[in-house]
Amino acid sequence: MDKEIRAHLGTRYNLVGVKIITEGNASASKKPSRRMRFCEMVRHAADCNSFEVEVEDYSCPNAVITLGYEAPQFVDIQPRISPAQTKVVKIAPLDELKNPDIVLAILNPRQIMEVSSLLDGVKAEFSGSMAVCGEGTAKPLMDDKPNITFLCGGARTFGGYKDSELVLGAPLEVFKDLASKIEGISKTCSALCGCKTSDISPYIVKSFEKLGFDKGIDYFFGHVNGKSVRIYLNKDFKGKVKFVTIHLPIKGEVKVKGPLTTKKRGKWTDVTITFTVGETIDIYTGKGLTEAIEDIIEKIKVSN
Repeated sequence: MDKEIRAHLGTRYNLVGVKIITEGNASASKKPSRRMRFCEMVRHAADCNSFEVEVEDYSCPNAVITLGYEAPQFVDIQPRISPAQTKVVKIAPLDELKNPDIVLAILNPRQIMEVSSLLDGVKAEFSGSMAVCGEGTAKPLMDDKPNITFLCGGARTFGGYKDSELVLGAPLEVFKDLASKIEGISKTCSALCGCKTSDISPYIVKSFEKLGFDKGIDYFFGHVNGKSVRIYLNKDFKGKVKFVTIHLPIKGEVKVKGPLTTKKRGKWTDVTITFTVGETIDIYTGKGLTEAIEDIIEKIKVSN
């Protein structure tokens, strides 16, 4: 699951699993060598380290409250794990931790956008404080749904998070669902194989034909600015057309920037990009399609 999600999103960081333990002690070999912040340990876990953390191992007092080691004494602090029964928190790369309570992903805005599209929307509730421990871990655990945090000063100053990075926290089942949808895409859009055109609404077929695209078995094909173009449409699990993949075979070596992707094929390079339906393109009228393809062509740099 970790590798599939990371490969699809294009992130080098491991997904990080977090498990809350209410009985027992931490393994001495897994305890941090010094007092650390929770967000700092998550960052290290994303780079293949693992920890088992007790209350005395934290250098940030807020994490002790938000992760449920202790209850607040004078004023309520939210979000936090309640009741406060935590003895140990395990933090490790997802592949190393069985059945974590929460999974954390360090992502950039584009990657968050892709995840949100696949999950049909993800909310972001954040205040700029107690970010990774509270907004990324405690809140998703207590609410049983994902949340995006824009991090806090401590995470960015001491945790080593870049200005371009955010954190998505969610229960394990959410990431399982995400992995399942990515697998579905890999068998359709990413593999350059769409729905059979005979199964697509005739209104959509007519809109593509009016723009000069003929229908093949599972894609539409035509030319824009002298470039051959194939367009694949894919349905979600409810049978609704959800994704549009544009594929341009370009002769020679090609340089592109994300979210465009390339795959070498002999002397040719396949350039592809996948949009969510309604994102710049109206498949029922064809509006925005030609313009989107023209913009993509302009972004392709061919080196002979």
